[in-house]
Amino acid sequence: MLRSIVEYYAEHERYKCGYCKNLDTNYSHGMWTHSLTAQDYQDLIDRGWRRSGKYCYKPTLNITCCPMYTIRCQALKFKATKSQKKILKKFNKHLLGQNESHRKMSTCSSSSETLNETCQNGAEQLMLCTRDHTKINVDDIKFIDDDDRFLGDNEQPVQRGVLKSNENTKETYKIDTNTGNSSHDPNRAPLKKAKLLRRERKLEKLKQMGIDTTTISNSSKTKEKQLEDFINELPDDAKQKLQIKLVRTNPPSPEWQATSKQTHAVYLKYQTTVHDDEPDKCTESKFHDFLLNSPLLEEYSANGPPCGYGSFHQQYWLDGKLIAVGVIDILPKCVSSVYFFYDPDYMNLTLGTYGALREIEFTRYLHSLCPDIQYYYMGFYIHSCQKMRYKGNFHPSDLLCPETYKWFPLKDCIPKLELSPYSRLDPDIDSLDTNHPTEEDINDIPVWVSGSVMLYKVFRRSLISRRDDKSEVLEYARFVGAKTAKSLILVR
Repeated sequence: MLRSIVEYYAEHERYKCGYCKNLDTNYSHGMWTHSLTAQDYQDLIDRGWRRSGKYCYKPTLNITCCPMYTIRCQALKFKATKSQKKILKKFNKHLLGQNESHRKMSTCSSSSETLNETCQNGAEQLMLCTRDHTKINVDDIKFIDDDDRFLGDNEQPVQRGVLKSNENTKETYKIDTNTGNSSHDPNRAPLKKAKLLRRERKLEKLKQMGIDTTTISNSSKTKEKQLEDFINELPDDAKQKLQIKLVRTNPPSPEWQATSKQTHAVYLKYQTTVHDDEPDKCTESKFHDFLLNSPLLEEYSANGPPCGYGSFHQQYWLDGKLIAVGVIDILPKCVSSVYFFYDPDYMNLTLGTYGALREIEFTRYLHSLCPDIQYYYMGFYIHSCQKMRYKGNFHPSDLLCPETYKWFPLKDCIPKLELSPYSRLDPDIDSLDTNHPTEEDINDIPVWVSGSVMLYKVFRRSLISRRDDKSEVLEYARFVGAKTAKSLILVR
């Protein structure tokens, strides 16, 4: 039976903020996760947790300097913006050989992006976590029963800037802010939108070819292209071939092991070029701790995706060369983006945004196989940090309320976040956290003690317990939720 085993850190330490760069203004609680089932991690991220390697952390939003709200994109309803469509078309043109050869660009470019900065705080906290964590073999444990219920089966920076730019064609005249009247030349006709001009040119060409255009209605609209249409519109004879391979990383698959050196080489090049990291911070060992080692167990189910649940790398191969890697977790309800890195030589292709779009498309594909998978989790949305608002460009998206743990449309949350960096996003003042544990609930929390598992109430009245840690365990239960607290095994 697969079980999750965690160690909770009650210390509420100050950490360096990866966004405003202050040294001691970032607060969060953490857990070292020896193992996690897919469902347990799904429940944790739906309460504001996030993993970096095997370390899971939950920012304390009401006191931290840059409040981080969990954000998810409704993948099934996703509509690409005009700029995102341009990125898809630009990449296709590159594959067709219609773009100029790729060039290396400055790392300060405004289009330098990845869906990765949400892990910077977690990576720093992972490095601060220095306990010696002995690997626990689940097969070796024995269960001490005090309740029949216990023995039963338990169950990127992308396009930085404003949330949404005005995509309408700008007029050539000014508006008088006092009267609201236009000050442009009244005899000059307003400029037409490029789309309308293209349509008129197309109709004129058809007329010149002798084709009757009177039956073509000016108001008729072609069917709107979906994300998949842009991705799949390439002809078979494209000059270059892109192949995206999904490889399992935990446990390491043969496909991953065969490409591990190439993957680390791209990561090293990316971190030192784009993020100015020193090479000694990007060693293979540290890379494995950050983006390879995962607490997620390999799981398969009859109703799940054929690849199973767990941690994976999506490798982007261009004509046999590895140019980008998306680190993802596949969970019961979502695809969760962990990190994205790429070869800086291809920075002009805006690979961070392109990778996010491909991961949304992959989420939609998994939904066709497993209907429960409907969302694309992008980590944290940080409205108080201007450069981290880019995730709002993937819409429709929702934010998680830090008090009731319910989801609300991002567009409805923006006015509140404009007023205050921290906000209760749930507009219903009477709404409560329905998964909030009571003091009685903690009695049924399974705990690991000296190789044995027992309920917390048994542990407390046994001679094994040498200190009163009830308040700490109750705090832990409130952060993970009553349901998940009874599923996770807490190391004591």
